[in-house]
Amino acid sequence: MTPPLSRRTLLASTLGATAGMALPLTRAEADATTTAELHWLDGAPAETTGSAWGVPWPRGRLAKGTKLALTTADGTEVPVQSWPLAYWPDGTLKWTGHAIGGASAERFTLAPGTPATPQDPVTVRRDGSDLILANGTVELRLATRGDVVLPEIRRAERVTATAGRLVLDIQDRPDDETGAPARSSYRGVIEQATVEQPGPVRAVVKLTGTYRRGNRKILPWTLRVYLSSGEAVRLVHSFIWDADQERDFIRGLGLRFDVPMTDETYDRHVRFGVTGGGVWGEPVRVLTGLRRDPGAAVNAAQVAGSATPPREQWNTQVSSAYTALAEWNDFRLAQESAEHFTVAKRTSAAGSWLRHAGRGRRASGFGYVGGISGGLGFGLTDFWQRFPRALDIRGAAGATAQVTLWSWAPDGPPMDLRHYDTVAHGLDLAYEDVQEGFSTPEGIVGSTEMLLWAFDRTPARSRIAALEAALTATPQLVAAPEWLHAAGVFGRWSLPDRSTGARATLEDALDREIAFYAGQVDQRQWYGYWHYGDVMHTYDADRHEWRYDVGGYAWDNGELGSDLLLWYAFLRSGKPGTFRLARAMTRHVSEVDTHHTGRFAGLGSRHNVSNWGDGAKEARIGESFTRRFSFYLTTDELLGDLIRYSLRADKTLLTVEPLREVLPPQALAPTRLRIGPDWYALVSNWLTEWERTGDVRWRDKIVTGMTDIAAFPAGLFTGEAGGAVGFDPATGHLTNLSKGDYTGGYNLAMAFGGEQILWEALDLVDVPAFEATLLDFARYVQAPSAEKIAHFGFDFNPQVFATIYSRVTAWAGEQTGDAVVRKRGWDLFLNDAAGKPWPAPVTVDGVQEIPSGDFATNDFAQRGLAIVALLAIAPGEAP
Repeated sequence: MTPPLSRRTLLASTLGATAGMALPLTRAEADATTTAELHWLDGAPAETTGSAWGVPWPRGRLAKGTKLALTTADGTEVPVQSWPLAYWPDGTLKWTGHAIGGASAERFTLAPGTPATPQDPVTVRRDGSDLILANGTVELRLATRGDVVLPEIRRAERVTATAGRLVLDIQDRPDDETGAPARSSYRGVIEQATVEQPGPVRAVVKLTGTYRRGNRKILPWTLRVYLSSGEAVRLVHSFIWDADQERDFIRGLGLRFDVPMTDETYDRHVRFGVTGGGVWGEPVRVLTGLRRDPGAAVNAAQVAGSATPPREQWNTQVSSAYTALAEWNDFRLAQESAEHFTVAKRTSAAGSWLRHAGRGRRASGFGYVGGISGGLGFGLTDFWQRFPRALDIRGAAGATAQVTLWSWAPDGPPMDLRHYDTVAHGLDLAYEDVQEGFSTPEGIVGSTEMLLWAFDRTPARSRIAALEAALTATPQLVAAPEWLHAAGVFGRWSLPDRSTGARATLEDALDREIAFYAGQVDQRQWYGYWHYGDVMHTYDADRHEWRYDVGGYAWDNGELGSDLLLWYAFLRSGKPGTFRLARAMTRHVSEVDTHHTGRFAGLGSRHNVSNWGDGAKEARIGESFTRRFSFYLTTDELLGDLIRYSLRADKTLLTVEPLREVLPPQALAPTRLRIGPDWYALVSNWLTEWERTGDVRWRDKIVTGMTDIAAFPAGLFTGEAGGAVGFDPATGHLTNLSKGDYTGGYNLAMAFGGEQILWEALDLVDVPAFEATLLDFARYVQAPSAEKIAHFGFDFNPQVFATIYSRVTAWAGEQTGDAVVRKRGWDLFLNDAAGKPWPAPVTVDGVQEIPSGDFATNDFAQRGLAIVALLAIAPGEAP
């Protein structure tokens, strides 16, 4: 048998080579690997509010501290701000983060060089206890203590908004219980302020605090404030649930500002972004549609939002009596569901709302209040997807308007985070693992992205449409799939390969199934504040409905790598729709399906009717590996924080042992876990922290565990219940608890991206004994009985899934140069029922379904992951 290739030698010889992967790099291309070509994901935007993105670099190409410059295709320099995101083990840059202000070019080039200096640098300075962020157009005052987080937004000499504060309204029971609920209001109080980036292209400040009422403090929150060039401010708010789901029901959660109003009421305007880039817009005092026409110029100005001609130029019948006309004081855009929004207005609290002012299907989430001398624009991303949401304006006819951006709008029902039932329904029938006290939302996160604009006039309707596009699909710069692939990041994956009819069939099926899921999100209405981004686990062909109400068959929670597949699909294709589907799922799984604080800190919840309801709290759902894609590609700071929370799983496993319900207690180690997926998930957490910080303590934990496993007589076959071993969180040591070797049993070690985690880890650490142990496992985990007997002297059944383990089987053939084993990997996949593509969807009662009975997301995810990996590992044996 050919000796195994080292991972480094293999990558050096095959990086980007063979059919189904990137073509071999020419010498010129190799010399140019420090020049990254970038493009806009959705094409060049008409408006941007600044953009941030990440770029990977091949190992050894860029030394730490290398400066990078950005230019357009014609060589024009673009000011760019850069920072390190991750390092290779040799200290060279693995990922770099970048930010620009506005830029309209189609394509850019990023390469070593001195970055251009912005004409108006973004600065951060202190003024007493406040922080002042400025960019030459907008000046933003941030507090570092107190309950007014944004005291002032100013443009030139005009104050655009003041008194920005976080608001929270809670009631003590749902609306449908007997008796009126008692309601109380909380204020967001700052406890800490950190300048994360001081400019010159972008400033980032992180405020943290809690919501308070009297002596009670709940829902720790974070508010990041971003300022780049132009008139826009970006805000990302998040909170961690630590309240009581039995008596705390959020009625309203938002950010509120006061907006000075100085123009005549007929020159004051309100704008809302509505369906399909449309604009709902009216003045505070309406002069059009009267019994007496004020004149064409007045009518045009009222519609456009521009200055009305002097009153002496109006029809005198209007100019002499206009003060008798109504002044509309309050306005509200409410997205009550994913299918319906309303616009309402009223003259005062003493009058009724006119609820037919506007209506439609899906609003963009843009709003504006102000006048011809300027005003405040504001908006929420994912406005209709994460209903109930609202934009609320009060007092527009007075000296000061009040604007509230409602992340959770009072228009909807109160937020009810109780589990869906008070009793468990069992694994045998409902596939549900509910345990006493485990169905809790403690430690989950809710987030909202908001944008503010300090306008010097009422924006034109055409410009609002462009701003809406930036709000509904955030402009994102990305590198091409070929660059991402050649950088050697994210394990083993292939570029699309349609070189044969059979391969084209596999690729087409993968594309078709991803499109099917994108369609299901919309057709099945998988939207809402807590649910957007998730998909369902299993279909019920009898009801022609997903099993939304059946225990563990409901929300998927990234089971078996559905999020992982979507990211690999994007890396391979560069498709905008796949990117947004993957990013929404990562946001959901990382925030809603994972507990960040409290009893289950660092662990996530298995699939269930309630996202957090299942009793299986596991590290695999909270692991960093699947989140790194989104974090490194977008530089999302909040996601970076949540990734770091995953490190808390080490300590949590001392009290929440994964196998507590399966095996009797043990006293040989501080706690117990499975090598896979539990230890693999921890490896991904440690690996991510190591590459982000360069702190080798995290590397050493990985090496310690690998060394221990290599010393186990049964290697990766060790352990009952799918690989149970002892674990010491303090040292990273693993202990062999097995009563005998090669005990077999249900094995999920590679079911949640375990093989990709190990492949990437082995590319970064040098533990030959563990590499040999992994190879032994991979070579024989699906080998015929005769081969296992010849190698081990006996037979055993690891009870693995053919499609899931086809990847490691093929990898064993690649490492040993054994074409027979490489082909075995393909055969196991292609001959497995779970590996066969679904037939084309059919339409039943207006929605699509797969005409193959009770299909499951598990099969879709694992089938796609097999295609992605097998084409990279064993392209020569592909059909």
